[in-house]
Order: sequence, then structure tokens, then C-alpha cells
Amino acid sequence: DTPILLNINGCPNSCARIQTADIGLKGQLVTVDTPGGAEQVPGFQVHLGGGLASVERAEAGLGRTVRGLKVTADELPDYVERVVRTFADQREQGETFAQWSHRAEEGALQ
Repeated sequence: DTPILLNINGCPNSCARIQTADIGLKGQLVTVDTPGGAEQVPGFQVHLGGGLASVERAEAGLGRTVRGLKVTADELPDYVERVVRTFADQREQGETFAQWSHRAEEGALQ
């Protein structure tokens, strides 16, 4: 019942304004451990709960960057589904995704 804005960007200049989206994804290489050693694969740095200043929100609130939260491109669909389901389970009446993501424990955002 509450829309969630997801912006995805591969541009280092943030042309898609990931900092202002509920879920902002900045494309980058992510290092993963493989049987052959560390390998860099396509992935995303995740920003959550962005927005612009408004009457309800005095500060700019350019999104919460969870320390070290990066997902591979292959993991992205599962990550987005998991965090949205967690929001649906934990949200308070009338709470937006951005409001929830700012009060949620980091573990809920992983």
C-alpha cells in the first residue's frame, strides 16, 4: 500500500540520484571469496531510506549507508525481496520504507 522507490545507477556521478531513493543501488565491483581465491564481480553498494527535505523531514536525509553493505548482481533480487519483506513485517502503522530504514537495526537491513 506504500510505494517503494528503487533507483539503480552505474554512473559515478549518481545521475539516477540513488541517495534520494528508498532503495538506492550504486553499481560497482564487489570482491567475493571463491574456491580459487578472491574475485571481483559486478555488484552494488546499497543506500537505504533516502529522500529530500520536506515539512515532515527537516534534514536532507540522503540515505543510510549500512557499513559494508554490498551485494553482488546475482544476489540483488533476493536481497531486495528480503529487505522489503522485513519492512512489511516490522513497519509501524503508516510508516514509510524510508522512516523504517532509519530506525531499523542494521541486521534487518543486511
